[in-house]
Amino acid sequence: MPTAGYDDLGVEAPFSGVPPPPGLDIAGSGEQASQASDRLDQGGEGSASAPSRVPAGAGTRNRIFDKYLEEDAVATGIASGDLIRGTLRVSTSRRGIAFVKPDGAKSDEKDFVVRGKHHRNRAVHGDVVVIKRILQEREASSSSEEEDLRGVPTANSDSDSEEELLITKPILGGSGSTAPKGNARARGKESSQPDMKMAKVVAIADAKGQSRAIVCTLHPHDSGDKQDVAEGKVRKDARFVMAKPTDQRMPTILLQVNDVTRKILKLPGRLDKFQLWPVQVTVWDESSANPLGRLKGQCLGQAGSLVAEERHALIENELDDHDVDFAEEELDEVDQIVLDAQANFEAEVKKNRHDLRKKRIFTIDPATAKDLDDAIDVKDLPQLNQIEVGVHIADVAHFLKLGTITDKEAQRRSTSVYLIGRVLPMLPHGLCNHLCSLNPNEPKLAFSAFFRLNKQTGELVKNPKPWFQKTAISSVCRLNYEEAQDVIDGKEFEADKVPQVYSGYTWKQIKDDILLLYDVCGKVRTGRLTGGALTISKMKMVFHTRESEDGLPTGYHLEQHSASHWVIEELMLLANRCVAEHLANSILAEVSVLRNHKAPDQKKAKAMEKLMQENLSIKEWDMNGATAIYRSCQNIYKRYGHMLGLCVEMMTMRAGMKQAEYFVYGTDPDAEGDDEEEQSPHHFALNFDYYTHFTSPIRRYPDVMVHRVLESILKGITVAREEPSGDEESEEDAEDSRGDAEDSKKEPKTPAHFQTRDQAMEQVKICNEKKTNSRKCQEQLDRAVFCIYLRSRNEWFYTIGTVLQFNPSHKGGPDLITVYCSQLGRESKARLCKAGEEELDGGLELFIGSVADQLMLPAEWNWKGRGCVDLTWLSPDNEDDKEVQTLRTLSCVPIVIIPTNTAPIDYSLFFVSPFHRKFREVASQISELEQRGFDWTGGDEEDVDVQYSAEDGQNPLPSID
Repeated sequence: MPTAGYDDLGVEAPFSGVPPPPGLDIAGSGEQASQASDRLDQGGEGSASAPSRVPAGAGTRNRIFDKYLEEDAVATGIASGDLIRGTLRVSTSRRGIAFVKPDGAKSDEKDFVVRGKHHRNRAVHGDVVVIKRILQEREASSSSEEEDLRGVPTANSDSDSEEELLITKPILGGSGSTAPKGNARARGKESSQPDMKMAKVVAIADAKGQSRAIVCTLHPHDSGDKQDVAEGKVRKDARFVMAKPTDQRMPTILLQVNDVTRKILKLPGRLDKFQLWPVQVTVWDESSANPLGRLKGQCLGQAGSLVAEERHALIENELDDHDVDFAEEELDEVDQIVLDAQANFEAEVKKNRHDLRKKRIFTIDPATAKDLDDAIDVKDLPQLNQIEVGVHIADVAHFLKLGTITDKEAQRRSTSVYLIGRVLPMLPHGLCNHLCSLNPNEPKLAFSAFFRLNKQTGELVKNPKPWFQKTAISSVCRLNYEEAQDVIDGKEFEADKVPQVYSGYTWKQIKDDILLLYDVCGKVRTGRLTGGALTISKMKMVFHTRESEDGLPTGYHLEQHSASHWVIEELMLLANRCVAEHLANSILAEVSVLRNHKAPDQKKAKAMEKLMQENLSIKEWDMNGATAIYRSCQNIYKRYGHMLGLCVEMMTMRAGMKQAEYFVYGTDPDAEGDDEEEQSPHHFALNFDYYTHFTSPIRRYPDVMVHRVLESILKGITVAREEPSGDEESEEDAEDSRGDAEDSKKEPKTPAHFQTRDQAMEQVKICNEKKTNSRKCQEQLDRAVFCIYLRSRNEWFYTIGTVLQFNPSHKGGPDLITVYCSQLGRESKARLCKAGEEELDGGLELFIGSVADQLMLPAEWNWKGRGCVDLTWLSPDNEDDKEVQTLRTLSCVPIVIIPTNTAPIDYSLFFVSPFHRKFREVASQISELEQRGFDWTGGDEEDVDVQYSAEDGQNPLPSID
């Protein structure tokens, strides 16, 4: 079916006066939607909260939300400071809570908290809103979801602000709700947090969240026939279909059943609850508790199919516009760039380059890598007790000129996105895989960083200082990490397995270079870690799909970070550090892009320290600086074992660790007063005074920006663009000369060398956002592929889990235990279910497939204080034979992971019975110390839950590189 046919699906939005589709009465639809939404909120599925009541004097009887302020009132309020503009973020684990960081707010400024559906006033996650500060009042009617704020989530750098940690105090104080026994946080008093900033939404400045595609599953609207609803049947007289977003931060959306939706969804009939559909909010008026929407494209496919899950992850993380072909005009431009580069290569080398094509330069990369953007060489200087290292990076910026079609698209994408078995590149293949990739035995243009290291200590030599050159190179050998590791391990290669070496060099010379680098880089690494740096182990499942015809995983292995990896890592860190220091101390410092990493949030770090020292009696734990954190983690590994070490490292990352980010160094000399915040360039995790990204310009746009500024410094250029003279075209004309085919080929007469400070600041915002979205997309896709892999197996997945947190129910819901699985690198809730419970017949919705196994559940459990529970297991062969299993905080125990038959695709986690045949096999891998865990000691302190939250568990760990 043609895509154009989807433009009229569902209800067309009346945004900005856009008329509704013919025959649709918006007023009538609003009333119908209001009634339908009320039914949702009165217990129907998809309810976000109970409908708020109209405040006294609000006017219209059916209105449940306040009207938005007019544009003039908004402009006046923002100018006076009474109103504030910012982006709304909804909590993952507490949908009644949202946060707004004001535009232009400094990094240490607290977010505003928007509590409840009424105060959110129809804004959705991602909308740019206008808010007004309010007193810490309670709503007249708030949902149980909004009140149930026990175990309050701790926000991390990727989600919500620290206010979420504190919000139970003013909300629950005096509410009459029953707080968990001994939970001082839930019993806090309002007066303890006088600086809590509460607000309500009074207008939407930019409906970015509503205008994007939201992935949903479709279900019948509750028409009163529960059997029809359960079976997914939509009746002939149905007026609406429910669209339930897979992202729980989004509200349930109502789709009007009209001629178009009937045709596309084949209504009346049965809806497939496993199909994923892109949906867009079109209108949400004051009288409707839920928005109306429309289908925004074709069905993505079935939840659980690799194609659908990939599209799902891209859309949900706003990267679907990367999964498109490059424009023909861009490909034509790249073809011309390649032809010109080939024709002018020798002239460019002779005029502007240091010719290093005869040097013994080689690459070490993943075996599957196609774009090789870094190469290395090493020269032994025995008389100085030093080595000289060259790090050679593909000179992407030489070909990617500012203002070109290709550059503008690279700015928009700003990063390559890595999926399962394929990459969505930042640059067309003609550049990333061909012209720029440092393939063996091919002459290439490079940007090279040189530095010397002391052979005995690994220290960076200060005289001579590191230096940088535009070069021409030709790699003499390509190795992968496994081959380099075999060299380090002293393994002999079979004759037909030896990597090919070019330009008259020998394999022995390459091996000697690798061993020399391994020796010195080991000292570099030791010095860095003992000198105040932090490194965190990351375990990642790498799925095998290359041999699969349908792309589905056939197996997996755990990614190893071997010595060959950290040799290259240390060299790249050194090159990035040297470039950053050069930029920061240059005449172009104010347009230089650096990368910083702020110290952890002190409140959360101290809470983690209190937890470890006082509650778990791990007295040697110290979070006072990166070195202390690293040593504390290493002590856990040595004293308590590998599993506990991995878990504690994860907890450390959650305990206030910030996200590393790009920023433009210094402050604008023309900025007035406090118009611009000066950021510290210090990188906490690496303990570098200055750091940037220089080494991967093929896949990261900030590296391209760094290359341009560094080249300008070397050439003595101090302005972004030379001023045009006479009748030369202006900067605007040069940048916008993209009209027709003739104009697109026209070269600006005054080409820009680099972006201005303002342009760079806008670009790094895009780069930070895209990098975060790309990381989240990969995490989401990894989880989906793992679930697909689970479904394809003929057996369930047994592994080791570490108990993080106990969540006994206080409102009749299920008892839960949060478990960290290091093999998955994420946390999940283990639901405690008793053997024989009726809900197991369908409530858990397990995907059994052809698995011949038995899920054994405990007969009962008994909570023994805050950090302990006893599970009682009965033998399936003899009920008189029972065993009590004691779980404490940080106990390592056998778990089983079973895929669910749900959309979105997911899995459930259960503890393994000691009577199950798999128990001993898994338990044999756990030491006695790891199995026991830690007794909870001390009082019920206010902040002891900060080490983990449901909110954190839904987000990827912050990137600290």
